[in-house]
Amino acid sequence: MGLERYLMGDNNFKSLLNCENMIPPAPGVYCIRIANPSLLKPSISKVLQQRNHNIIYIGMASKSLKVRFLGQELRAKGHGSFFRSLGAILGYTPEKGSLVGKKNQQNYKFSKSHEAEIIDWINNNLLVNWVECENDLKHKEEALIAKYLPLLNISKNPGVLKEVIEARNNCKLIARNN
Repeated sequence: MGLERYLMGDNNFKSLLNCENMIPPAPGVYCIRIANPSLLKPSISKVLQQRNHNIIYIGMASKSLKVRFLGQELRAKGHGSFFRSLGAILGYTPEKGSLVGKKNQQNYKFSKSHEAEIIDWINNNLLVNWVECENDLKHKEEALIAKYLPLLNISKNPGVLKEVIEARNNCKLIARNN
């Protein structure tokens, strides 16, 4: 699979600050790695060591990598699962009661100042890569998640971490209660 070889190739990953303007408005799949896993809690970085890689998220953008991958997942413009999971495991919590009265009780947000801190952390500690493609995105994403068991993927991940789910559930609880 040429797509997988390119997407996962160590030499193809870049600092977000070096490639932010290169992310296209095309469909595709993407991968996020952490440069130094020891920056995460020991219990989480130990899992990466056991899995023998530093992949923390794999996703797909059915319409636009620029909107989904860059905007939602890495820049908090919308409701990116990756951004919420990363913030939660880094110890950030949403504003208390911020989901009260809202129809969707899942998509908590962090305060603007916390979003800025998480974005700064992303800029300094993560490496990214993507591949433009249009066909069979969902299947490609699911196959890559099943193979690599990325730390912060929850859906369709047989190696999902209980610690990530608990951190996200704690954030939801805080956001749902006054």
